[in-house]
Amino acid sequence: MAKFSVGGEEDGEGRSTFPWPKRQRTSSSSSSRSQQQSNPQTQQPPPQVNPPLPPTPMEAEPEIEEEEEEAEEDDERLWETEGQQEQEATGNNDDNQVAIAGRRSSIGSCLLGPTTRTGAISVTLTDPEVLDCPICYEPLTIPVFQCDNGHIACSPCCSKLLQKCPSCSLPIGYNRCRAMEKVLESVKIPCQNMKYGCKEIIGYGKKYGHEETCHYVPCSCPQSGCSFIGSSNQVYEHYGTKHVLSRVCFLYNHPSAVFLTTSQKFLVFQEEKEGVLFILYNKEEILGNMMTICCIGPPSLKGGYFYELTVKTDESSLKLKSLTKTIQTRVNDPPSAAFLLVPGKFFGSYGQVSLDLCIWRHGEHPSLVRRTISAVSRNC
Repeated sequence: MAKFSVGGEEDGEGRSTFPWPKRQRTSSSSSSRSQQQSNPQTQQPPPQVNPPLPPTPMEAEPEIEEEEEEAEEDDERLWETEGQQEQEATGNNDDNQVAIAGRRSSIGSCLLGPTTRTGAISVTLTDPEVLDCPICYEPLTIPVFQCDNGHIACSPCCSKLLQKCPSCSLPIGYNRCRAMEKVLESVKIPCQNMKYGCKEIIGYGKKYGHEETCHYVPCSCPQSGCSFIGSSNQVYEHYGTKHVLSRVCFLYNHPSAVFLTTSQKFLVFQEEKEGVLFILYNKEEILGNMMTICCIGPPSLKGGYFYELTVKTDESSLKLKSLTKTIQTRVNDPPSAAFLLVPGKFFGSYGQVSLDLCIWRHGEHPSLVRRTISAVSRNC
């Protein structure tokens, strides 16, 4: 069950109302006349008086407006009473209750909630699939097409099906479904990463695009046995306070020397100032150990961090220059296009190897930094 809001700010129509019928009011004079007609024996002839003049339009309009306002107030009080009774009956269940402010309506597979001052209403969609393409099951995006029988499809599916409806074989892809497009334009939903800090309200058709670039995509703590999940910044803060002894601190653009054993599967590095987490993977293979670096962060972090990994002994050394891959959780098989294969002889008789790791700040490269330094030195 999905919840979203439908905005009405662009139309400028304000609060939408249903055409509820007005109550029929009877005046006291009509009631008295009915009583006199029901008792003809006690009826007395009325005195001869001049008939009153009919009210002018300026005098009659205020009376009609007052009666209409009183009728609307009575209807609103009645709706509020009914809404409170329904709210008590449902037990304030969020899945069964739509905030009604006295009025509850069911239209198709939606439950309509209150109308706000801006004209927006809160909606609970009991069947979220009605806003998905029935062919590819992806959220519908504008333009939406329909065949003569009313079957709808998204634009990519129409092209893949060669403009032939899969339900009835009629042509599809030429007639727009304007009603569905209006719904898609109006529907707004919160980001699914709202509980991790994202405050974006996005259109239903754009939710997948936003999720790919959202900075609050959940990440998990890389420490073994820890189940903490949060945004990347929350994971950085958590690891820096809860697992202080399990990390290797470093500074960007400065090499860090560490020792790694043959059986040690990973090592966590954390930058001292920004707190970004990096994982050095070490996987044993037949020909030696495969090593690579990954970064814990959201998918929106494009480009990766440039790093230099050097393995050395007294006689020789190996070096890898590459860019980190961004991951959201620690995995056994890290995604990496480059790795360093370290032969077993580098680990020595104690099964330990010496490493130098230098990670550069995001967007920086050693050659770019050297050019900047040389340019500054020339200007000085």
